[in-house]
Amino acid sequence: MNPLLLSGFGISIYVEKRRLVIDNRLKKERLEFYPHQIEHDSIIIDGHSGNVTFEAIRWLMKHNISLTMLNWNGELLSMTLPKEPKSGKLRVNQYSKYLDNQKRFQIASEIVRQKVALTMNLLLELSRYYKEVDKSEVERIFSLEERNARGLQSINNLLNYEGRIATYYWSVLAKILNRLYPEFHFVKRGGKSYSWNMNASDEVNALLNYGYSILESEIRKAINAVGLDPAIGFLHELAPSKTPLAYDIQELFRWLIDFSIIELVEQEKLRKSDFLTTENYHIRLTEKVAKSLLERITVNFNKKVRYKNSKKFAYQSILMDNVQQLSNFVLDKRSEISFRIPTIQITRQDSLEVRARILEMSSLERKNLGINKSTLWYQKKKIRDGRQFRLYSKSVSAHD
Repeated sequence: MNPLLLSGFGISIYVEKRRLVIDNRLKKERLEFYPHQIEHDSIIIDGHSGNVTFEAIRWLMKHNISLTMLNWNGELLSMTLPKEPKSGKLRVNQYSKYLDNQKRFQIASEIVRQKVALTMNLLLELSRYYKEVDKSEVERIFSLEERNARGLQSINNLLNYEGRIATYYWSVLAKILNRLYPEFHFVKRGGKSYSWNMNASDEVNALLNYGYSILESEIRKAINAVGLDPAIGFLHELAPSKTPLAYDIQELFRWLIDFSIIELVEQEKLRKSDFLTTENYHIRLTEKVAKSLLERITVNFNKKVRYKNSKKFAYQSILMDNVQQLSNFVLDKRSEISFRIPTIQITRQDSLEVRARILEMSSLERKNLGINKSTLWYQKKKIRDGRQFRLYSKSVSAHD
């Protein structure tokens, strides 16, 4: 995953002497890419005015680069995708699986099972660094819900189960996010006016909505690559102008967006001025924050983890493989459907144990270890604010 974000006014994309040119005259910025020498795999336009020529679109399609259009609020409007493989049998089988209640439930239940497992793992990983996450309580809640979910036989039952998990999950994440940024007043996912990007009522929801739009664009690329119909999902119902299959696959990777946002708000000092408020009092991201978020998502999607007990693959490749496995099941090449997304392991030095040790460190201990007074004060402040901090070797020795 290596997207290029274009944001602002007056952006022009055209072809000049075989080169793709991206010209932002207001910022006096110009990018040029020679044929077959562009490192980006997608272009995301979060712009308010500008133009793209037919020749530029043709150039991008020839280089297998998708063009994603977001509206002013960061909502996914449309995408231009490379030509998908034509497989009438795949589409017919997909429709058949949707109409077969047993097969549809088989796919939907696997989506929910995997999402719940990934959600639980993220909370357990976070419990090592945030006192707001009670590990034993997480295990108790998920174990209880798992027992209650045994024997579910309908899509509605699955959605209710997933909804209860989501409610608990967001109640825990809200504690972390409000510890880091109480001024953002994050209460829950979405709001009274629904959870679309255009209706984000606080800064955290604006970040989540933007991140999910980026995720949706990546998933639609994968669906297009194998030739499935994005309008036919298995967990989410059919709806006009919607792509239920994209929403289905999103459930398997939303946690990665959530984690990226937690990293972003922890590592960067965000301010109210980094966001814009519309006349309807909805919140949207500035170009600066949008680029920072996209960079963080890109890093995590490119993170390599061990997959299928084999060598390491990036989450981007794992996404593609899981969509391909769904296609194989739809084509009856496999009798069982199993989504496999490796859980993430958060590797940081500032665990709760280390934080507690530093907070308890006396002046005498500090002097004996040769730690600067201001350094220790700064670390303690970071800990009290719930933020990540750099752990120096002397502090590590103190913990050891």
